[in-house]
Amino acid sequence: MTDEDMKRPATTSPEEQRLKLTIAYNGARFKGWQKGNGRTVQDALIAALERALPESPGIRVDGAGRTDAGVHAEGQVASVVVPRGVDRVRLLHLVNRYLPDDVAVRSVERADDRFHARYHAVARTYRYTVVDGPVGNPFLHGLAWRHPGDLDLPAMETAARVFIGEHDFAAFTADKKRANTVRSVISIDISRRESSSPQSEHRPVDIHICGTSFLWRQVRVMVGALVLSGEGALTADTLHAILASGDRSRAPAPAPAWGLTLTSVEYPDGTH
Repeated sequence: MTDEDMKRPATTSPEEQRLKLTIAYNGARFKGWQKGNGRTVQDALIAALERALPESPGIRVDGAGRTDAGVHAEGQVASVVVPRGVDRVRLLHLVNRYLPDDVAVRSVERADDRFHARYHAVARTYRYTVVDGPVGNPFLHGLAWRHPGDLDLPAMETAARVFIGEHDFAAFTADKKRANTVRSVISIDISRRESSSPQSEHRPVDIHICGTSFLWRQVRVMVGALVLSGEGALTADTLHAILASGDRSRAPAPAPAWGLTLTSVEYPDGTH
């Protein structure tokens, strides 16, 4: 089967309906999204759906992004085919009843008969959170990278511009077998999070990275480079040279998984 064939899922039968699920999870205790590698989000979701729909054994769930072990999600998307008579509101309640506490289905929507969560996605946005400075934030433990030094956000923004556009990101992925390492980064936004507490003097840094798709660990390696830039240890010119080299050994180590969250997945008009 070619990639083009995979982008055209078979239409559902008159007895079926295709659904779009939006999912949130805390990835701390999961071995990532993809099933077959210990406790995974995909396995948990399939198990809950099969309990909610005992008439549909062997149900298939296709996710928009294969998040790594420890990575979180607020807006992961999955596509699934179920019997046409299934009530979506009831299904939402039943699935959440059977899911573990660290994962939840946020919505269940009717989708186009050919909709595929992964192959029809046109953009994915991740947020990486860094708690920098001398004082940590215990309320973000397990959800952010604790960095003891103060980060220079303007320097990080200058470095981030190196990544914008279409580039070969071979130096920024752990996937040595990937033949095509060209990817498009649409935008990178770096800012301090607004705080409702007047006592909070040092707010966490949120790095929002949007792209059409990403290579394995690409976002985390990019964040590792941006943090080094914020420390003053890596200039934009050096970062540009690393990107152009395609040499993974020249790029920094990936940022820890627990600071990364898949926030949203976008689709073209008319696919849902």
